[in-house]
Amino acid sequence: MLNIIKNDNIEILISTFPNISAILLMLRYFKIIDIKIIVRQPNIIEKSLRGSLKLQLLRNTYKFFIKFTDAVIVTSEFMKEEILKYKVNKEKIFLLRNPINIEQTRKGIKPIRPGKNKVKLIFVGRLVYQKGIDRILHLFINNKNIELNIVGEGILKNKLFKMVKNLDIEDNIKFFGEISKPYRLIAGSDYFILPSRWEGLPNSVLESLALGTPVLSTKQIYSLNDFKQNISNKSIRLFNNIKDLSNKISTLRKRKDYKNPKLRKSLLTEYISPTTFNEKLNHIIFKVT
Repeated sequence: MLNIIKNDNIEILISTFPNISAILLMLRYFKIIDIKIIVRQPNIIEKSLRGSLKLQLLRNTYKFFIKFTDAVIVTSEFMKEEILKYKVNKEKIFLLRNPINIEQTRKGIKPIRPGKNKVKLIFVGRLVYQKGIDRILHLFINNKNIELNIVGEGILKNKLFKMVKNLDIEDNIKFFGEISKPYRLIAGSDYFILPSRWEGLPNSVLESLALGTPVLSTKQIYSLNDFKQNISNKSIRLFNNIKDLSNKISTLRKRKDYKNPKLRKSLLTEYISPTTFNEKLNHIIFKVT
């Protein structure tokens, strides 16, 4: 990266991964590089960088050097408040949510509902600790009329397989592996469920709402609290915690057209298009030059 910055005379660099951002800011602090740095923060720092000693060191390094950035992009009001605690000048903080092309997401989609005639929940994402699938498997022990379709791969896949078998819920949990664009499955489901322990702004939620599928999650996903209108019309239902979700899951009902599902209208009311995203990003770039 240093060779590229030097040989190509890079003037502005946009960095997303906290480990890279911290190193770049450190290099500039010690005058090893002389460029403008824009940091796009993809996740909540206090929750995503914890656990191992290595992550704690990265978190503390990031928290110290982030105030020397030329601009920082966050995706939620909560992340904005968090970054202010690291003594970043508020004039350098920009809230820019992830873009989505609704027309492209919905184009040519014909919803499908594989498996038995049950209430269909779907999860799309990496099978890792952050995503919290292990927190909701017990919900299906006494709710045999509900099925969870899991799309994704990850290091916890085998552990989740064993949990499903031990809980005797193999008839309720289906693993589909990785699918690049699982839009037909999402569009045919009754609900998208996101049991994550933390998130930045999950693209899967934006895609689900664009496909007309309501979202179930918890208030731990702070970015979703920003979607006031979706919360008001209950296309996003945020439970206080997993226990609260557990108490309410038996009340879920199938969509009216479950026998022959049609693509429902988009539920996404608060979003930005790729074009608008690029315009806002260009504005940030020009501001730091």
